[in-house]
Amino acid sequence: MKKITLFLVAFACSGLSFGQAVKKVLVEDETGTWCGYCPRGRTVMEDIYNTYPNAIGIANHVGDSYEVPYSASIDTINTVDAYGYPGGMVDRKLFSGQTTVVIPTNLWKSKTANQLLSSTSVNITILSSYNSSTRQVNVTVGANFVGSASGDLRISCVLIEDSIVNTSDPQNNYMGNGCSSPDPTSPWYNYPCSISNYIQRDVARANLAPNWGTAGVIPTTVASGTSYSQSYVYTLPSTWAANKISIVGFVSKFNSSVHSRDILNANVIRLGNSTATAIEENNSLSSVEVKQNTPNPFSYLTALQFTLNTTDNVSIKVYNTFGQVVNNLVDTKLVPGEHTFYWAGDDNDGNTVAGGVYYYTLSTSSQQITKPMIFTGR
Repeated sequence: MKKITLFLVAFACSGLSFGQAVKKVLVEDETGTWCGYCPRGRTVMEDIYNTYPNAIGIANHVGDSYEVPYSASIDTINTVDAYGYPGGMVDRKLFSGQTTVVIPTNLWKSKTANQLLSSTSVNITILSSYNSSTRQVNVTVGANFVGSASGDLRISCVLIEDSIVNTSDPQNNYMGNGCSSPDPTSPWYNYPCSISNYIQRDVARANLAPNWGTAGVIPTTVASGTSYSQSYVYTLPSTWAANKISIVGFVSKFNSSVHSRDILNANVIRLGNSTATAIEENNSLSSVEVKQNTPNPFSYLTALQFTLNTTDNVSIKVYNTFGQVVNNLVDTKLVPGEHTFYWAGDDNDGNTVAGGVYYYTLSTSSQQITKPMIFTGR
């Protein structure tokens, strides 16, 4: 039997080392089909998704057919803060100048950007498998600390379902023409007051952990370089579309005050996938081997080299530290062999970017590998 070694994506696959962590931000939309202003929240969330690839969204429904014990429990923050709908939480953080964790839609994007700039002491990994015959899900969420931490830290594992349409529970829309609060500036102005074919996005379906996370897995004092994990088993209800299910794993603080339950970091994958890649010691299972760019750091031009073991479509994207795409460098079908592409420190419009740390992600049909690089500027 060949030996298989699991490399955590945060380190072996991404090229990151201990002392570094990729910050991802969890945005929770408190919503309901009865809420006529709540389509506004969806508009903001889609803008965030398009701008920040490292943003993750969960829609916590209350008071409608999508409500589950998890979403109702998390929404108690909204109840305590007495904010209203649509409201949202960005990493469940109480931001400076705010009196509530739940904040209005016009702040979601800027606070997401703020959080993406913040540092975190933990990387989140997710391993999952799905048996389509039994509909059984097996998930392991890993917390890999690259810095010290302390407190009541808990692991959560939430299943979300995307693109759901339920004509028996239409979405109210106050902003449409002829509705109670028509708004010609809203993208929902040309929609009816009750949208029967409304597409619900990223709906919270279940937390495989207790509602506020699994306690006792992570000690109250954590040293840098330590890792902890929690496994979960769940059977998908027959009414859920397995191909639309994603798994969100995160580590959060727990405190008696809802204003002190910040999320340290999060990750998301499609059901059945993992943020770790199984690689045989002889690398025969690896479809691509990516070298570190050279020179690094660089001021003008750097070479991105890789070896492709099978004919496959390859894309290379360059990201900044906000998780925004700077340059869609490559998207083409390639034959097996060694390949080299170059990045000149420019964006998609040919403008030179500011000096700093950037990341290049090479994706094939079966793998995604990210490595950091430093552009010193010109």
